Amino acid sequence: MIKTFHNLLIEDKKRKYKEKIYNYVTLSEELSSEILRVNPNLVSEVSAGTVKREILEKEIIKLIDKKGINIDRDIVIKEVFSYMFGYGILQKYVEDEEITDIDGSRYNYFTIKKDGKKYKADISFGSEEEFDKFCKLIIIRNGGIINENDSHSRISDENYRLRINVSIKPRNITGTSINIRKHKRKSYTLNELKNLKMIDQDAQKLLEKFAKSNKRIIFSGKGAAGKTTLLRAYIKNIDKMERILFCESDAEIYPESENFISQKIKKESFGGKRVTLKDLINDGLTMSLDGYCVGELIGEETWDFLKAGYTDHKILATIHAISAKDTLYRLLMLVENTVSGLSEKTIKRIIANSIDIIVYLKEFKVKEIIKINGYIVEKDEFDITYLLKC
Repeated sequence: MIKTFHNLLIEDKKRKYKEKIYNYVTLSEELSSEILRVNPNLVSEVSAGTVKREILEKEIIKLIDKKGINIDRDIVIKEVFSYMFGYGILQKYVEDEEITDIDGSRYNYFTIKKDGKKYKADISFGSEEEFDKFCKLIIIRNGGIINENDSHSRISDENYRLRINVSIKPRNITGTSINIRKHKRKSYTLNELKNLKMIDQDAQKLLEKFAKSNKRIIFSGKGAAGKTTLLRAYIKNIDKMERILFCESDAEIYPESENFISQKIKKESFGGKRVTLKDLINDGLTMSLDGYCVGELIGEETWDFLKAGYTDHKILATIHAISAKDTLYRLLMLVENTVSGLSEKTIKRIIANSIDIIVYLKEFKVKEIIKINGYIVEKDEFDITYLLKC
């Protein structure tokens, strides 16, 4: 009798110990890690909506039963989904419409950006390991790949309209880092950007005029200067009857007109045939388009983009450059890296005849707008006119 009572006490202690250890949060993290290890594709497919969430729920229940834990399954499932498809301690920053960037350089060092200005944020993960798991989860559930061989990944979360970059070891010597660029669900209008001091009234009038015409325009500046923000506001002013193809590496522009078509590339890691920005532009030639917009010019697609402008299509794009005038030489550099058999002067002439306007931004403010009049062969220089210079 004493032995039986003693055994009951031991079993009761074991049960209480299990309940203490396997609290809902800890268990949800354990189960999430196990599912991501065994079946990461299931997570990305549920996130994309191509597989019903009930399939994932069944896998969670199987793992709970395997552990032999007496716990409320519904609560565990809810916690797992919250862990897998939410943003944890970053959630309130993701949902804050005023924040445009969330940057984590260390597990315990984060900055946010509001109205073009950076601020240190009171964000800290429990450890480097916890932060690393979180970042990998974000990449995997959005269809990306990240491991020791592919230690950098860039993906987009189209539900929250985020572009996310994650780097881990061995690429990152300092440990895991994350950059989250946010895009407003409803883009600004030019008038709203005027109120935010990105543009003045003169710039607003010019941009509204350009949008209603067939001007071929490029928005340039360094990263996070506000190029895409201004581009999104600009396209609101384009005639709704114009059929424009938007070509992007990751979804960032989110055009609102029903006559705009949005496409993005397909990376080799996603399986099947690789589709590049160059492919998207060239395939658009058979789509009876009025124009093209390329999210960001970074390589071989630049030549095809310019050719579209050279054949009198309306073209729009963003590009990294240090001034409005230097944008022309940045285009030249990108073309020369991919095209052979043409002289530099010929390429310059094509650039001058393919682009009408360049808008240069710095620190969330339009600093220069230039008009390209042509290319002067005898002087080997671009003929430009400054329409605005701050």
